[in-house]
Amino acid sequence: MYEFGVLNWTILGTYIALTLVLGAFIGKRVTSAKDFALGDKTIPWWAIGISVVCTYVSAMSFLGGPAWSYKEGLSVIAIHLNYPLVIFFIVAVFMPFFYNNGLTSIYEYQERRFGKASRITLSFIFLIKQALSSAAVLYATAMILEFITGIDVMYCIMIVTTIALVYTVMGGMAAVIWTDVIQALILFVGAFIIIEAVWNGMPMPMTDVMVNLKEKGMTDALNTSMNLSEVTTVWAGVIAMTMFHTTVYGGNQMMVQRCMAAKSMGDAKKAMLMMGYVAFFIYFVFILLGVLFNAYYDGKEFDNGNTIILHYASEYGLPGLMGIIAAAILAASMSS
Repeated sequence: MYEFGVLNWTILGTYIALTLVLGAFIGKRVTSAKDFALGDKTIPWWAIGISVVCTYVSAMSFLGGPAWSYKEGLSVIAIHLNYPLVIFFIVAVFMPFFYNNGLTSIYEYQERRFGKASRITLSFIFLIKQALSSAAVLYATAMILEFITGIDVMYCIMIVTTIALVYTVMGGMAAVIWTDVIQALILFVGAFIIIEAVWNGMPMPMTDVMVNLKEKGMTDALNTSMNLSEVTTVWAGVIAMTMFHTTVYGGNQMMVQRCMAAKSMGDAKKAMLMMGYVAFFIYFVFILLGVLFNAYYDGKEFDNGNTIILHYASEYGLPGLMGIIAAAILAASMSS
């Protein structure tokens, strides 16, 4: 276990306190069920766009992305090539339909079109699916926080859940969106500190590093193999993941409800477009980080690849870095 220290606890505690204070402050402006579900329709499109991005960039992305590309190389980016195509389709087809019908929930339409039984059934299926997905993210986050802070997994689960529950109940959708903005800032600060440190801390010039990575096939981003057993091919990204991401961004309540909080149809579209084009570069950063780690550690095997960032941060020795990483992981989990 890493010795967390006073400075790191201070950073983590400050982040938690800031999140709760923001939730309480926004909560004072909630005066109706509509305000709770959609805010007061004054949230800027860029904040909504950041929130949508954060919803899909979980702690698993922050830790699992580099772990995956550490072994597979830049070809991992192929599964994200579909974002511009998917988001353009969502903005052109799904978004006008949901926004113009004044929906708070996509399941409202199910009831209007097919009756209450349809709405209840599909809502129940969504909640079960989301509970299972959130449980996986939450458990993975708790294990990482235990590794960093030494707090038992069970208590980590309770802490993360309670914090997210409190600010959501106090401030509704507006609190969720604005806390996501803070969470995004912390997440990306942590990621860019790590990538800058790795980039400048290589044991040889970057030109030599890139030559070595190319020789190992780690820089081959476009894998056009027709082998169906390979996951990181262009075909998997453009065909299979296009269909998957269409369901995620076009029919997932977590995404749609955020966009419905926009001031206008134009703002809702801009928020979703921001997500589609920014997310690709965010994932590229995480994937590039894994490739650089491969060069830094010379492909060394780790018992758990998801802890590569944590191992590096503890070795790097920058005061407060582990506190930022812990806050970033906590932020990524709560935003999801």
